[in-house]
Amino acid sequence: MHCFRYDDLAECHAGSVVRLDKEENGHLFKTLRAAPGDHTLLMDGNGLLAEAEVIPGKELVICSIEKKQLPAAPFLHMYIAPPRRQKMDQILRQATELGVYRIIPMISERSVSLPDQDSVNGRWKEILFDACKQSGNPYLPQVSEPIRFADALKDAQENCERRFFGSVAECPPNEEKEKVLHAAWFVGPEGGFTREEEQQLLDSGVEPLHFGNWILRVETAAVCGLALIHSNLK
Repeated sequence: MHCFRYDDLAECHAGSVVRLDKEENGHLFKTLRAAPGDHTLLMDGNGLLAEAEVIPGKELVICSIEKKQLPAAPFLHMYIAPPRRQKMDQILRQATELGVYRIIPMISERSVSLPDQDSVNGRWKEILFDACKQSGNPYLPQVSEPIRFADALKDAQENCERRFFGSVAECPPNEEKEKVLHAAWFVGPEGGFTREEEQQLLDSGVEPLHFGNWILRVETAAVCGLALIHSNLK
């Protein structure tokens, strides 16, 4: 069943009649040619999921609505020096599919791109919602305002019990899976962290995480790290 974005689900109940925004409405009725009696899903990105029926007038009546529980910990916070647009778009989609809890753009010494607030609230949010609809993830990742590298380290210390960054050097193995509520994953820019930044990471208690012998592209490292941390700390 197709899923569509409807931001005001919190104000609805079974029997409420709603109309989607222009883009979602066009997808449902022009692209999919929905007709009265067809059923679809609605989500608001905050855990609410509703089943709705198409009625005449290109409107929907809500049949049922429920609040989905947050997935099990760990809640993953991704601190990332954003790469250029196309690569960052890919990372946003895949991170959402993996259930990332929070995305924090950060400014590092080799940063090549930084989104403005309009991009974060506009294009980024659209990409995240599309990934939620495709994957069935009812929770839109939180996106913070861009912060500097030093502030990202402090933010992670305050919010996450375990913190990691990628390293091609061999690291001591972690034999047992550990239950952690919040974990941080630091993703450097396309040129990588500087030596000074790597030392700051280590000095702040951020642990090197080894998952390959070779330097990875940023879009590969971002996704691999999230998956590995989630698996090890689940």
